[in-house]
Amino acid sequence: MARDVSDREDLLAEGVNLPQRGRVSRTSDDHQWVVGWRNDTAISLFDGADPVFQFNTAGELRRVFLDGQKLAAEARRLVRLVRSSDQAGPMSHTQQPLGSEEQTRVMQCLATSTADLMKVLSCGDVRVETVGIDPHHFLARLNDWLASQAEVQIAHGPGVVG
Repeated sequence: MARDVSDREDLLAEGVNLPQRGRVSRTSDDHQWVVGWRNDTAISLFDGADPVFQFNTAGELRRVFLDGQKLAAEARRLVRLVRSSDQAGPMSHTQQPLGSEEQTRVMQCLATSTADLMKVLSCGDVRVETVGIDPHHFLARLNDWLASQAEVQIAHGPGVVG
């Protein structure tokens, strides 16, 4: 995940960790989603610059960037990753478990992002650009993935392999 919002400005051109990716935007405004696959199944969804939702190969939510905060899966719950720095040592993160209300809010935000994307795809007011994948194949994969999002599970941990 990028360190700050400005690092994600042109994921379509520079998202090398997502070899198959596309940008979906409404023709009527500037809102856009970037969706890409690290491999055949691990998908990332960028709803603008924030929020970002990343999934593992089993389709489980593994990492989130929301409201400027990094969250990660840990034992099927989300934890907030808080940067801590010892000037003499390397940067590290401490984990702060999210409460049930916070976790519910994150999952509702994911549901809103995917619902908004589905609505844009279905209305025809859409522009699609892709890298590493044909636009028609991209849309088919994206629609299949969106249809599978009814019951999102949180992963055991933040790794790509599920």
